[in-house]
Amino acid sequence: MNTELLTQRIGTAGTDSGYCTLEELATQFVDEYRRWLNPSIDDYADSYPEYATEIRESFPVLIAMEEWKGNQEIDCLKQQSADCLKLRQLGNCQLIREMSRSRTALFFEAVQGAQRRPVAVKLMPWKSELTPRWRDRFKREAHLTFRLQHKNIITIYSTGEDQGYSYAVLQQVQGVGLNQVIACLSGSALSLTGDRDESQQNIKQIQAVTHALERDRWRMSALIALQLSNALRYAHNHGVLHNDFRPENVLVNADWDCWLTGFALPQFAEGALKQQQTLTLRNQSPDRLNGVVSEQSDLYSLGMTLYELVTGIPAFTARSSSELIELIMHSEPARPSELVKDIPTDFENIILNCISPVGQRYQSADELSIDLVRFLNGKSVRRRLSRRSAVWGKWSRFWGKSKNSSG
Repeated sequence: MNTELLTQRIGTAGTDSGYCTLEELATQFVDEYRRWLNPSIDDYADSYPEYATEIRESFPVLIAMEEWKGNQEIDCLKQQSADCLKLRQLGNCQLIREMSRSRTALFFEAVQGAQRRPVAVKLMPWKSELTPRWRDRFKREAHLTFRLQHKNIITIYSTGEDQGYSYAVLQQVQGVGLNQVIACLSGSALSLTGDRDESQQNIKQIQAVTHALERDRWRMSALIALQLSNALRYAHNHGVLHNDFRPENVLVNADWDCWLTGFALPQFAEGALKQQQTLTLRNQSPDRLNGVVSEQSDLYSLGMTLYELVTGIPAFTARSSSELIELIMHSEPARPSELVKDIPTDFENIILNCISPVGQRYQSADELSIDLVRFLNGKSVRRRLSRRSAVWGKWSRFWGKSKNSSG
């Protein structure tokens, strides 16, 4: 548990006698949630056992209400975001064109300083003074990757505020979203921003990556996976989890280079995580939805990204977040070979080793990288078994032989 938060609760939630009411705890919890401190309902219940039942029943409702209010706030703010599209300068960065956008950010191609260094600018598209809560989140997520310097991770150079807007200056790379490549492979319509000429340029780049992938599909898929695995290994070794690994947060080019972006703040499963939209939930692991956050959760999400890359479809689809969570928790996806007949068995084993239950999953990005190198060198890759499964398999074979011998 976060001991700093626990100390704050003891010191602020109660009176001089140390007693605090459920209402005071609820107020404290919501305040921590609004400040992106990722409070855990389970931690609250453990810390205040006299209210444990009430906390477990009522605090998820508080989270749902806050998420609803946040969604309503974003919808209102989007109506005010047109002004930021008129910006031509932020700090010492000259904005050239909009490249892409997410739910809470716009991304621009830009040049920085007198040397006109090519950069990308991530902009929170509404005034910071109107949304201090979202400004705090923007800065906290940017700071996650400040200390990560890896060739397959988009570098964040700096953050700042100008003309009332919060922004971050990022490394600019010549790549397209892996989600767009998957859409092109499956024949889906591409969703692009910018004017007609820029859209046509983006389409050509997406098609170039797609054609490169089609020429040597399994080798290129494995090389992409290896670069992403190495990026995760580096981040994990520096104590940083990705928390939102999905195709939208991977950039690739026709030279088989790729970059990871979109590192996110962690969210406890019993709170904010389960309130997210299906796009965010789709690649989350069952263990993360059960409240266990670890390196293996990121590896599961990487495996789900590879699954979508090779099959063209997500492993799970649903109309609502609750339905999707039910599928993730209690269903198994179809094996990739059931959807793509020519997938090499060894590469399928790598994907299945990523998305298997925790005991059968890769324990670290190192283990995944080793198997990917084996595959690229033409060596076999086996399915992983939990210790219990391996022992049972050994003895079941033994008993089978004994039975045949006695027969």
